[in-house]
Amino acid sequence: MPANLTAEAKAKWQEAQVAKNLKEKLQAFQEFLSLVPKHKGNERLRAQVKTKIAQLKVDIVTQRGKRGGGRSSWAVDRAGSAQVILYGPTKAGRSSLLSKLTNAQTLVASYEYTTQRPTPGMLQFEDIQFQLVELPAPQIGSEGKIEVQAEAVDLIRGADGLMLVVDLSRNPVEQLRSVLSGLDDARISTLKKSSRIEIVLEKGSGEIRIATTGARESHPAGKIRELLHSYGIRNALVRIYGDVSMDDIEDAILENVTVYKPTIVVGNKMDLEKQGQRSDELVEETGLPVVLTSCLTGQGLLSMGETLFRHLDIVRIYTKEPNEPKPSQHPFVVRAGTTVRDLARNIHTDLAERYRYSRIWGPTSKFPGERVGPEHVLGDQDVVEIHTA
Repeated sequence: MPANLTAEAKAKWQEAQVAKNLKEKLQAFQEFLSLVPKHKGNERLRAQVKTKIAQLKVDIVTQRGKRGGGRSSWAVDRAGSAQVILYGPTKAGRSSLLSKLTNAQTLVASYEYTTQRPTPGMLQFEDIQFQLVELPAPQIGSEGKIEVQAEAVDLIRGADGLMLVVDLSRNPVEQLRSVLSGLDDARISTLKKSSRIEIVLEKGSGEIRIATTGARESHPAGKIRELLHSYGIRNALVRIYGDVSMDDIEDAILENVTVYKPTIVVGNKMDLEKQGQRSDELVEETGLPVVLTSCLTGQGLLSMGETLFRHLDIVRIYTKEPNEPKPSQHPFVVRAGTTVRDLARNIHTDLAERYRYSRIWGPTSKFPGERVGPEHVLGDQDVVEIHTA
């Protein structure tokens, strides 16, 4: 639970968030840390900021590119409809898996820790693409525990999902436990909790939108907007699931909260002998979906796109211009639960402001061309025709 941070501290946090130059960002985080009171309630927040500061120092030393730039060597430009991180212990076959699924050029070798930098590739599923990003394997700390690198934490927290790859020939259950423990220490959850908060920063909407699901008692929207405004946030979508406090919302603003990432477990090297029993143990160990694969035989690879789509909690929406006979062939890929109003705002802020009504075709329509309002929740492969004033 954060202390009541001063206006000066909040302003410094916002300055750090928007800084483009690494040295400016480092200085802002250092000044923010000096303004955070040193007491038990702030230990987690202070530890998180110290980790950011340490990583920024490394990035400044190793930065590449143009003079004055600040691009980390771990930076990955997002592409495709969703970004999914491949993570797991060394020698689990992540590079081979990425190569087979995407034709990405990867280095596959017999020694450990082959992958040194994130490697992206594109996986086609029907009419959309997933960007798969293989991260270097986590290191083993002095106490024998997996330590998730600070760079990996940032990439995983910003991604749409996780694929945890384990080697079926080397005690996969223990591998999975170790990786999950490391992620838990980094405040990354693979299991959806009943109460959580997501803050999605937006551009140009000019408002704080609040969506609440499953809460017995809601906070006044004005108080939530006032809190975000105090941190300089003027454009955002706040999703609240279950019962949360105002302190929880402030934790989310400060990124001082556990984030949930849809996750599948990939048990790799199924081609090796006597792995069937261990595969069963892996399925029983976790509440996560498990896919068994072999890069040698191809087992489990062809269905990976469908598996990802099913578990990432996303849907495809096709738009159609009024009076046009056919919809666009390229869908918008959005979160399940997206409304027509959300889609309009996603397309263009002006479209949402001039919105009058919509017609839809597809799974959520009662009949073809049904007229619906802005709060209609869309489903996968719906076709939407938006009419404006």
